[in-house]
Amino acid sequence: MINPSSPSPDLPDDAPALPPIPAPPPPPPIVPASVAARPKPPGASQHARGFVRLLYTQNPFYVISAALVLWGLRLSFDTSAGDAFDTHALIGGLAGYTLLLAAAACFLIRYARLWQDVRSVLLLMVLMFLAMSISLEDTLMTNPGFGTVAYLGGLVFAIALSEAVLRIVRLSLPVLFRMPYYLILALLFLYPVLVHRYVGAGVDSELHWLLFLFSPMAGVVFLGLLPAVRRGPQYVRGNGSPWPWPAYPWTLFGVLALGIGMRSYCLCMSFPTGRGPSTVFAPYTLVPFLFCLNVLLLEIGLVSHLKRVRQLALVVPLGLAALAITGPAAAMSDFGFLEDFIVRIGASPLFCTLVAAAGFYAVAMLRRVPSASFALTLTLAALTVCGPETVDRTTLVSPQGWPLAAAAMLLLVAALWRRSSARCLIAACCAVLALTLELRETQLMAWQGAIPVHLLLAAVLIVGATFRDDFARALRCVGAVLLAMVSIAAVTLDPSVLGGPPPTVVTLYPFVVAAVAVVYRYLVRERIYWAAAWATLGCWGSVVGWHEYRTAREVIAGLDYLAAGILFFALAMLISLAKIGLPQRWLARLWRFIRGEPAAVLDTRAADG
Repeated sequence: MINPSSPSPDLPDDAPALPPIPAPPPPPPIVPASVAARPKPPGASQHARGFVRLLYTQNPFYVISAALVLWGLRLSFDTSAGDAFDTHALIGGLAGYTLLLAAAACFLIRYARLWQDVRSVLLLMVLMFLAMSISLEDTLMTNPGFGTVAYLGGLVFAIALSEAVLRIVRLSLPVLFRMPYYLILALLFLYPVLVHRYVGAGVDSELHWLLFLFSPMAGVVFLGLLPAVRRGPQYVRGNGSPWPWPAYPWTLFGVLALGIGMRSYCLCMSFPTGRGPSTVFAPYTLVPFLFCLNVLLLEIGLVSHLKRVRQLALVVPLGLAALAITGPAAAMSDFGFLEDFIVRIGASPLFCTLVAAAGFYAVAMLRRVPSASFALTLTLAALTVCGPETVDRTTLVSPQGWPLAAAAMLLLVAALWRRSSARCLIAACCAVLALTLELRETQLMAWQGAIPVHLLLAAVLIVGATFRDDFARALRCVGAVLLAMVSIAAVTLDPSVLGGPPPTVVTLYPFVVAAVAVVYRYLVRERIYWAAAWATLGCWGSVVGWHEYRTAREVIAGLDYLAAGILFFALAMLISLAKIGLPQRWLARLWRFIRGEPAAVLDTRAADG
């Protein structure tokens, strides 16, 4: 090997020396693949770019603009004093900004095709209609004539502008959606005119009821969407926009639903009958409207085969029942409307909500909605302690039996329709519990409730013998165990503990149970009932034998020793027989007999033994 620092042998001696060859650079360090693929943490600049991109994509500035304009108009023009200039300026400002939104929507669609931004603009336009209907209430109070004309003009303006925008942007809203939409606008603009006619008329209760009825009327209008719901997603296919179902048109009606809730509160605050913070508005005021929305929700889930939507529709009535709980404080802050409601309707809001929920679940069960029968059972169970005057937990009533009887009937129909032994047993349990609650002050509860216990035992035996599914087969085994348990309890317990049943009943009871076990064994062909019958008779024989033994001890002094000697002799014989395997064969044969093996098999195995 040639040393690079030494002079080359081919060069002369006086030649200059060549520079040394530099050493190769060291190889780069080996980085694991997991570390090399790990992304670097984003810096502040990347976060800023992401935030700007989010603002650019979602463009929330239309919403911010509308909120600022509404707040500015409200601060600039006070219509509560009845000043004509302020009233005209406020109405003109709202109408002008609404026209600006409509023009922006038309421009963004016809020239830019920005559907994502147009969605926000169109929804804001609908919210501006709601703001106009709320802002005109002060004008209606101070100047009824001009306020009525303003409301009518606002309705015409909202309908005309909606039609114009739909035609210009070429957005299709089918008639089964369009008509409920216009009816909702009419309710928002015309209902305050109707309410104002009863202000100062001297009949406050009528005004209270009109304020409350806004929510049910809005719910009825929303139920007008049921025909459109029945058409399914195909009804709005090809609507001229990229918005899929249910984003279009249900987002529009979702915004209107929020507006209805806000409008109901504003009506109660704008048309008071007294001074101070008191108002007839309460959470239960919105329950009828929300119930109607839940009907639409269930129909959407059924038509579109959406499992989660159906499950949500089954949960909503429970939340509505929570909204209907008022409490005693509500009766002191609503001008007595809650008391008037209970007197006129004959029931409290909570009771009405639970009854409506029970009807809703019954219809859902008939339409074969999963878990509807379970929800109906829970609702009817709640009705057992909720009376017509129940408003909260302090006004609960003693348990009633009629809701459970209704639940038993519905569950029995469903059980027979679906041939379900489990539902049938639950129905029988509900029926027995309802009978117990309704007749708890009668002789039905004599003997420490022995009659309801035996009714439940009879239900287990009948359901087990009627059906042929797995649950019914399990019930047959459970029935045998229950028969043995009740017979043993009846024989071993002191009659005074059971409430002093007649001696004849106590004497005949074990034989009756044994006879029932034998008959039932031939009906269902379950040999375990032989064991139940023998256990009953064996327990009875043991109790009777012990009683006779205690009587004989008073006559024969050495009876205990004689009995112990006989027992030890029996134990010795058993050990002797065990040495030749006879007890083991007897036990095996008994076990095979209980399991129901054929007699030929038993004889064969005994011969082989």
